Amino acid sequence: MNRKISRRVRGIESSATLKMADLAKELRREGEDVISLGVGEPDFDTPSNIKECSKKALDEGFVHYTESKGIPELRELLSEKLERDNGVDKTPEEIILTPGAKFAIYLACQTLLDDGDKALLFDPSWVSYKESVKMAGAEVEWCPVGDDLVPSIEDYKEKLESMDISLVVINSPCNPTGQVYSEDEVKELVEVAVDNNATVLSDEIYEKIIYDREHYSPASDYDDVVTINGFSKTYSMTGWRLGYIVGERDLIDQIIKIQQHSVSCPTSFAQKGALCALEDPESDEVVSEMVRRFRDRRDLLVEGLNSFSDVECVKPEGAFYAFPDVGRNSDEVAEKLLRECHVVVTPGSAFGEDCKNNIRISYARSEERIREALNRMEKVFD
Repeated sequence: MNRKISRRVRGIESSATLKMADLAKELRREGEDVISLGVGEPDFDTPSNIKECSKKALDEGFVHYTESKGIPELRELLSEKLERDNGVDKTPEEIILTPGAKFAIYLACQTLLDDGDKALLFDPSWVSYKESVKMAGAEVEWCPVGDDLVPSIEDYKEKLESMDISLVVINSPCNPTGQVYSEDEVKELVEVAVDNNATVLSDEIYEKIIYDREHYSPASDYDDVVTINGFSKTYSMTGWRLGYIVGERDLIDQIIKIQQHSVSCPTSFAQKGALCALEDPESDEVVSEMVRRFRDRRDLLVEGLNSFSDVECVKPEGAFYAFPDVGRNSDEVAEKLLRECHVVVTPGSAFGEDCKNNIRISYARSEERIREALNRMEKVFD
């Protein structure tokens, strides 16, 4: 059958991070010992108290549709969390729980962008921002970061003032760089966007995984900021698929229409687990220990990378990624590391147009595996 595939879908690129993961699986099937430093998810288990709450919900028959926005008691807790942790004053009716933060980003792009609109992304940015913008029929404009991996405010202002930008995406802590923007930096970015009638989408999925700075949520000072967050990274719940989007009531009332006609609602019993994540102090203790271990791994990885003569690595301040400059084509380096060293990384070209000499390395692996990966990398870098 000569099947028609829409131009819209044909224009979407496959996820480079998942593509590398698939290549690694092929090598594993061949019996090779592959160290995957590619996919972005914690290697820790979901805290047991969270799992027990969801098991209890299943046993009690909590298996049917919920409100499309999510169960009221969880949105109430999120409203309290936003006020307590982020200084963001939003009611439960201004929060939508979604099947993952990625879907929340998709919903925002579908609601805020029309065909031919422009969205500004920092170069580099997480791979799915670009494709979410394209799926909304809009175009991507790139704004470079400096050698410190922080956005260049001069270039940013020029882009906003010279182009009709509808949406700006800010991600701090940042995937893929691990950089955390200061409060002053974020405020400057938001104010330039507001002055030029652009909506700011603030992706804060890594807010709790920070080592050297404080997290700042721009919605605490700017009402029109749309906030994205979720449970995947903080509580190691990537497979549970539970995120949320926060915004002004008029926007939320429009966004929810897409959720109603697509996925209906987030998974019922996953929401019960999320209730426990927010209510039970045991969850916070587990998260603190996870962040401590990530910090140790970061220090180990960055020291090892900077010991290679060809590599320069800015120390990440959050998330669990390093984004070293390897001084040559990142696609070739990533393939060489996989084929010769059986180490999976993600080429920087996946994250933007100006990162062809960078690779993203996830340190969501044990210290033992990181040491082994560094030893193997010597074949390529020294």
